[in-house]
Amino acid sequence: GRAELEAQRAAAEEQFADAEAQLDAAQASYDAAMAQRAMLAEQLAQAQAAGAYDVVAQLEAAIAQIDAQTAGVPEQIAQGRAQLAEQRSQAQASMDAAEGELASSQATIDSGRAQLESGRRQLASGRSEYEDGLAQYEEGANELSAQRADAEEQFADAEAKLADAQADVDAIADTEGEVYVLDLTKNIGTESFKSDAGRIDQIAQVFPFLFFLVAALVSLTTMTRMVEEERVLIGTFKALGYSKARITSKYLIYAIVASGVGAIIGIVALSKFLPWFIMGAYAIIYAVPCRPCPIDPAMTAAAAAGLGVGITVIATWFAAASTLRERPAFLMLPRAPKAGKRILLERIRPVWRRLSFSWKVTSRNLFRYKRRFIMAIVGIAGCTALLLTGLGLQNAINDIIDKQYGELYHYNTIVRMASDSTDDEKSQVEQRVEEDASGEYAWLATANKQAQSISDDEGADVSQHRIDIIVPEHPDTFSNFITMRTREGHEELALSDDGVLVSEKLAMELSLTVGSTFSIFDEDAVGDATGDGREVTVAGIMENYVGHYVYFTPTLYEQVMGEEPVFTTLYANEVEDEGAREVLSDELLATDGVKTVTYNDETIDSYRTMLKSVDSVVVVLVIAAALLAFVVLYNLTNINITERVREIATLKVLGFTPREVDAYIYRETLLLAVIGALVGLLLGIVMEGFVVVTAEVDQVMFGRDIHAASFIIAFLLTMVFSVIVTLAMRPKLRRIDMVESLKSNE
Repeated sequence: GRAELEAQRAAAEEQFADAEAQLDAAQASYDAAMAQRAMLAEQLAQAQAAGAYDVVAQLEAAIAQIDAQTAGVPEQIAQGRAQLAEQRSQAQASMDAAEGELASSQATIDSGRAQLESGRRQLASGRSEYEDGLAQYEEGANELSAQRADAEEQFADAEAKLADAQADVDAIADTEGEVYVLDLTKNIGTESFKSDAGRIDQIAQVFPFLFFLVAALVSLTTMTRMVEEERVLIGTFKALGYSKARITSKYLIYAIVASGVGAIIGIVALSKFLPWFIMGAYAIIYAVPCRPCPIDPAMTAAAAAGLGVGITVIATWFAAASTLRERPAFLMLPRAPKAGKRILLERIRPVWRRLSFSWKVTSRNLFRYKRRFIMAIVGIAGCTALLLTGLGLQNAINDIIDKQYGELYHYNTIVRMASDSTDDEKSQVEQRVEEDASGEYAWLATANKQAQSISDDEGADVSQHRIDIIVPEHPDTFSNFITMRTREGHEELALSDDGVLVSEKLAMELSLTVGSTFSIFDEDAVGDATGDGREVTVAGIMENYVGHYVYFTPTLYEQVMGEEPVFTTLYANEVEDEGAREVLSDELLATDGVKTVTYNDETIDSYRTMLKSVDSVVVVLVIAAALLAFVVLYNLTNINITERVREIATLKVLGFTPREVDAYIYRETLLLAVIGALVGLLLGIVMEGFVVVTAEVDQVMFGRDIHAASFIIAFLLTMVFSVIVTLAMRPKLRRIDMVESLKSNE
């Protein structure tokens, strides 16, 4: 197609060239004729000038002939050239169209070739995959055949073993066997979760009761003040003939509605949030669902709403009943101001004389309104005690780690070996430990037993607990690794052959004292006591916070247990470099006889993770106590100002400046806050001790010390809330009108 197109293009170009040549020849002939005519015209002019008329006639005839010959020639040439251009354009268009068709055909051919190549490659790939698959199939078939043969051989061996085992079973069918009953108490995860849940349950049994006591105080104060403010209105109702029940119902309905709305909000919101928050905290340790717990209707109606609404309603009823006992004539008059009396401070003349007027007035007012003074002290002290109890509980829990692994334990590496380890294997362990543990280590014998208290009363319940027996090879140097002391007084204890040292928590659980005895039993495969008990005497009670431990000397252990101790546990000092620790662990575990290598750091991290959940619960309790303290202070301050509106207005009339009025009122508030906070700190010590003992679980003893920072934080929080309340109440003092002091009580 391309060759034919090029031939046609060449032929067309040749024809166009011939036509162009003919047109050029015609143009040349025309130009020559026009040149000849010009020459004849010039000769004609010369002949006419010369008067040669015969020549003129000839020349005119020649010119006429030339004109006749060239007439229309230019137009023909122009027309020819136009036709030639049009033909050339048509030919070029036809050629371009043919060229486009050829290009389209070429593209089609190229696409077909590409598809062909792709098909060829796919064919080759498919052929390769087929060959690979065929090879794998053949290999798998061969392997399956081999495995089938092995499996059949193993089945045959297993059937033979089963037959032998069945024969053994049939042979011992008539003999007695040991049966072990494993319930959930033998599951470490279940028991751990049960212990943690029990700890939260113990806390939940104490703190709500304390919160309800403070809430009852707030309700009693608020409703009593409400009834007292409407004393005149109550007298008017009573004078108009309204019954006591009708008048009381007004305030009871108000109390029921207010407390009911509060109870609903608390039940719907907090009963969903707090369990979700606590379960979220414990999800650090356990796989527990962190979803809101369903509301228990009985507990909601009785424990939560019943107590909350009941306390408020009872307080309201008492306030209304005490007011309604008076006659209407007295009720319609404001209550007479309380008469002033000499206070105890006035009898201390040296101190009283040095007090300014403002401080004397403040001192009299504090003791003048005794009920308000007691209510304020009790309310503030209760809130401060709650704050200190929460903070102290957090201290007690965190002290488990700080004291157990900071003050009592001075080793970090623990290597446990098999009971049949040889002296050479132990020597290898000693040599390797000496390189990274400063050369200090101690060998011990350890055993798990059951301890049981001894009761004088037959049939009485006895306490039984799982214990860890520790027997150091060299008792004289064992204090380098574990500090043996009493918790109170930190008196040093030493191991002796006269008796054992027991951990304090175990002594509490078994009701042991120095000189008392208890029994130690062997333990079977599932942790139950077995065999006859061996009685031992308590020579000392050690400070200890995690686990139940009994410490023997080697001689005493042999006397009591009837066998020599096998020293297969090694305590070593700290290995600070983490890389060296990993190398040490790998090399020790590669030593024959070594079973485990552990570090106290890992145990500390585990305990810290577990205690984070309890810390979260304590934080919630502290925040709740802080909010309650703020509410109590605000309520008491508001009542104090409301009861003394006339007194404050009178002070303004007498010329007291706003700053002096603020000091007059808020000095009393801050003094009450200080006194209440100090009383609350003392009360908090007692409450914290009770809560700590109540929240403890088996195998763990909380710390018994409240840190100084907790006292400071509880006191400062109370004072900060007091200052915030005074600042919030300043506008109310500013709004008191001085005209109020001029109004007659009647």
